[in-house]
Amino acid sequence: MSNGWFNFFPYFAGALKIIVTAIGAYFAIKWHFDEDRRVKEAEGVVFEPQSFKKKLAKMLAIPVILTVLIIITVYATNWVLDA
Repeated sequence: MSNGWFNFFPYFAGALKIIVTAIGAYFAIKWHFDEDRRVKEAEGVVFEPQSFKKKLAKMLAIPVILTVLIIITVYATNWVLDA
């Protein structure tokens, strides 16, 4: 009984919950910024494109942050369940 799938389910469900919530939050924030940009462009405000360094920083930061969140979720769930 100690080696069943139900021992791993809280880890999987917690990590999945955080991942789905983070993705949803990202798209919600992105949508708001895109709407603001669209409104300002309609008013005639000009935006400069992002630099290569900024794009690279985003590409590196997002996977690192998601990995850290998953690891924290797994260890926090383990800590709570063992207590």
